[in-house]
Amino acid sequence: MYDLDARGIVQDDIPFYLDYARQYGRDILEVACGTGRVTLPLARAGYHVTGFDLSEDMIGVLQDKLAQESPQTREKLNVFVADMTEYKTDKKYSLIIIPFRAFQLLTEDHQQKQFLEYVHAQLADDGIFIINTYRPYGKLDETWVQDETEDWIVHDPITNHKVRRTHIRRRIDVGKQVNYPELNYYVEHADGRIVKHVEKLAMKYYYEDQLRGLLQSHGFAIEAEFGYYDYRPIDQGPELIFVCKAKKSKY
Repeated sequence: MYDLDARGIVQDDIPFYLDYARQYGRDILEVACGTGRVTLPLARAGYHVTGFDLSEDMIGVLQDKLAQESPQTREKLNVFVADMTEYKTDKKYSLIIIPFRAFQLLTEDHQQKQFLEYVHAQLADDGIFIINTYRPYGKLDETWVQDETEDWIVHDPITNHKVRRTHIRRRIDVGKQVNYPELNYYVEHADGRIVKHVEKLAMKYYYEDQLRGLLQSHGFAIEAEFGYYDYRPIDQGPELIFVCKAKKSKY
């Protein structure tokens, strides 16, 4: 049901990554590629893409999609299941991306450190690393907690079921800067039955200076920073997007 989300925010970043691929897309690594929302447009555009995700189910969906693509697209794409805190290769990539919040799923300091060290080691000398998290508005506290709120309702074109998604902001740990949202999918079947699917998440949130400092402390130089995928200034949008290069010396 991930692909049923048609909000602009899950479409607006695709032209942004295609723009950077035109400049740095010799060999692309997409971390947490999911069902191929960004991966497939990059491969269709002719770029060599390696993509991995922790979820076997999401990689399975991507592989099903890939089977329907042209031979030219299929040969451009290599996808597999892996953990971003464990995947390490000697290969150097000219563009490494971790789109749309995926980095925020690393809630522990040692996970963030391990991942950033691996990215630094795998980035080509002239390569670019792009990381994207959401911008917290104001200083988050217990008022972040919220009752169930509707996100969208769509008809699934494959199953013809009506699907309604809501979210609940269950709780927040202000000390660790981790919030716990819950996504609820209500699937209405032809016989009127409604089946509920629940996805519970834990997400680390970052303030602008924190994320910038974290990247710099792990050997990255900030080349550009934006507040949305239309390249607006970082203080004028709902996103935190950092475009980085790896310093030759991390310290």
